[in-house]
Amino acid sequence: MKRSKVIEERRRHVNPEVKERVALSFQIVDRIHEILVVRNLRQKDLALMLGKSEAEISKWMRGTHNFTIDTVVAIEEALQAPILQVCHEVAIA
Repeated sequence: MKRSKVIEERRRHVNPEVKERVALSFQIVDRIHEILVVRNLRQKDLALMLGKSEAEISKWMRGTHNFTIDTVVAIEEALQAPILQVCHEVAIA
């Protein structure tokens, strides 16, 4: 796929913190997708499990949704699988 020079130039100027947040959001989406595939489920199935519209799930899976902790926990509970793993070690002074 040919990349747009304009878009690539804009990407170079995106704040690194924003890039990091977007990357994490896509990791969450990838994990959800992975679980759905392994369990032979569709986005529609996830929507039914969560009592959400298919359109909302589609937004999540396109990466245009800002996941809250409550949302992630609800998805984990519905799919009975972990989405996030917290592994930071905090130095306590």
